[in-house]
Amino acid sequence: MIQSRRLLLPLLLLPLPALSQTVSVGVIDAPPFAIRDETGVHTGLAVDLFRLVAERAEIDFELAAVPDDPVAALARHDIILPVEADRALETAADLTHPVYTATLGYASQAGSGPLAVVRGLMTLEFLRIIASVAALLLAVGAAVWLIERRQNKEMFREDMRRGLGDGFWWAGVTLTTIGYGDKAPITVAGRAVAMVWMLTGLAVSASLTAAVVTLAGGEGGDPDLPEALANRETVVIEDSAAAEFLDGRGVISERVPDAAMALRLVAEAKADVAVGAAPRLQWQNDRAGHDLRVRTTTWDPVLVAMAVEEGDPLRETLNRALLDVLTSEAGQEIVRRYLPDDEG
Repeated sequence: MIQSRRLLLPLLLLPLPALSQTVSVGVIDAPPFAIRDETGVHTGLAVDLFRLVAERAEIDFELAAVPDDPVAALARHDIILPVEADRALETAADLTHPVYTATLGYASQAGSGPLAVVRGLMTLEFLRIIASVAALLLAVGAAVWLIERRQNKEMFREDMRRGLGDGFWWAGVTLTTIGYGDKAPITVAGRAVAMVWMLTGLAVSASLTAAVVTLAGGEGGDPDLPEALANRETVVIEDSAAAEFLDGRGVISERVPDAAMALRLVAEAKADVAVGAAPRLQWQNDRAGHDLRVRTTTWDPVLVAMAVEEGDPLRETLNRALLDVLTSEAGQEIVRRYLPDDEG
C-alpha cells in the first residue's frame, strides 16, 4: 500500500490534459468567413460560429492571424479556420463538420433599360433556345400539315413548301396562345394533335419565358457558368476554386490577387464578369458599395470547415458542439448577419 501511494504521488503532480489549457486558434483571412480589422480583432462567419462552439464545449482559446497554408499553420496552432475541405487537406489533417457550404458565383454590372435587355439576349445560349423552339414548331406544324393537307387545303396548302409554312405559323400562334383563327385543323386526327400541342405548349411557353427573362437580366434558374461567360471579359482570383474550375475552358481573361480588385475592375467596366466564391463576392460587393449584381450558382461547392492535427481528440469535441450550434437560432443569426441574402 505504501508503495502504491508513492507511485500515485508523481502522477498527481503531472499537468492537466491539453483540453484544460488554452487552445491556440490560427485564423486565415478569408472574408466573410474570417475578417481581421485594423486593430487586429477577428470576426466573421466562421470565427463567430467558433466562439459559440468554444463556449458550448467550454474551451479556452486565443486567436492569431496565420498565412493561408493550413498544414504549415498546424505546426504552431491547435485549430486552423476557415479552411476549404478537400482530399489533399484531409490526408494531412483532420477536418471538422462544415460550418458552411459555399458555391461559385459571378458578379456583373446590373444594367437596366432596353440596351441591357438586348445585350443579355445577344448570346449563344439565346440563339440555341430560339433554334430549339423553331425545330419543335416545325415538327408539330409538319405533323398537322400531313394530316390536314388533303381535307383542309384552304388553310394547309398541299404544296410542301407553303404547307410547311402554314403548319409552322399555326404551331407558333397556338404556342403563344394568340390564336388568330386564320388556320385551324378540322379533322379528328388534326384536332387531337392540336389538343396535345396546346397542353404541351403551356409547359413549353413557361420554360421559354423563364429562359428569356433569365438571359435578359432577370432572376431565376441556375446558369450554365461556362456558357454565361462566353465572349465576356472574365476575371478570377488567382489560386482560387474559381480559377481551378475554369482552367482549360478558355473563358479566363485575367487573374487578380483578391475579390476586391476583381469587383473593382467590373465596376469600372474594365471587365465584364468577376467569378469567385459567391459569399466572398457578395460580402465584398456590399462592403465596397459597387452595386453589382451577384448571382449564385450550384457549381463547384466548397465546404468551409476547421482543421486540427490528425488524431487530435479535439476534433470530436468540436464536431459535437458544431452540430448544436449550427442548428441553433444563435448560429443561424450569425449566418444571416454575414450573408443576409442566404436562404440556408
